[in-house]
Amino acid sequence: MPESQIVEQVARSIEADIQNGFEGALEPIGFVRDLDGADLDEGDLVATAEQLVVVPWIYRCTHVGEFLGIPPTYIELELRGTTFVRVGSGDASDWEFYRYIDYLGALHQIGVSTASRPALTAEEFVVWAERSRADDPGRS
Repeated sequence: MPESQIVEQVARSIEADIQNGFEGALEPIGFVRDLDGADLDEGDLVATAEQLVVVPWIYRCTHVGEFLGIPPTYIELELRGTTFVRVGSGDASDWEFYRYIDYLGALHQIGVSTASRPALTAEEFVVWAERSRADDPGRS
């Protein structure tokens, strides 16, 4: 199968996977298959190799259902990610998809604070470090 056909098939598979995977939680506005806002072509790929295609993407959507445990906010966001596809043969059913999604960025866009604790001042850190050493004498 020619590389251009593989790229197009990979892009269609990624788009369907993302839309189906978030159905009910994120309502699609549009799907962009590269980071510059244009349709994907071979020149826009981050990397291609004989058996690997790397596709950055943006899924423009509205948060309409529970997403990562967060009830709907009806905020429009851009879910960003990259999908790595190992293309072992011309048969798409044999391809392996590995997806990275920037969930932290999505949470920030819908207004969720992701800090687990406030940052310490220099003085607070010194106190914390001294207490930690006192609690664990083997620690230097």
